[in-house]
Amino acid sequence: MTLFTMNSLYAAGAKGNLQISPLYGFERVQKLSPEVRTKNRTFVGVRLVYGPPLLSFESEVTRSNDTEELPARSLVEDEESYAAKVGLRSSFNLVLFRWYVRAGGHARKSTYSRVENGVSSTREPAINISPYAGTGFKFNLASNFFVSGGVTAIFTGKPRGSDRDYQTTFAFGMRL
Repeated sequence: MTLFTMNSLYAAGAKGNLQISPLYGFERVQKLSPEVRTKNRTFVGVRLVYGPPLLSFESEVTRSNDTEELPARSLVEDEESYAAKVGLRSSFNLVLFRWYVRAGGHARKSTYSRVENGVSSTREPAINISPYAGTGFKFNLASNFFVSGGVTAIFTGKPRGSDRDYQTTFAFGMRL
């Protein structure tokens, strides 16, 4: 998923630092096997990091919408999700490069809608709570531009399939 950091509010104080970052992402995937289908995902949210770089508090709230279309079966599936992360982050600075590690808890509430041949159905499973851990970087290109990326694993604990959900990010940003 591509993540665009549009602007960050950064304030330094005597007791710590505060950084508020809006988040936005869009992804479109077209798969040809086993059948032709497309999937669109949008993602909006906000991230808050507070504290000294060595050990900071972080929280993140997001809303995403996934739509998958399978035209051969007249099927459209939608998932609307709300998620929150609360945890700790440690950052390490090396001149123009900042590396961080993060860990904490993740909660997700989803609503699934399905329309097949004109018949619709909806289901809302219980809120899923899981631990997460990840790492990432930020590289300053100039005084007001940067590139960042990262990967976060959410350990879902689901017995079928993978018990990890990976969230990858890549961003170009500008400070105003």
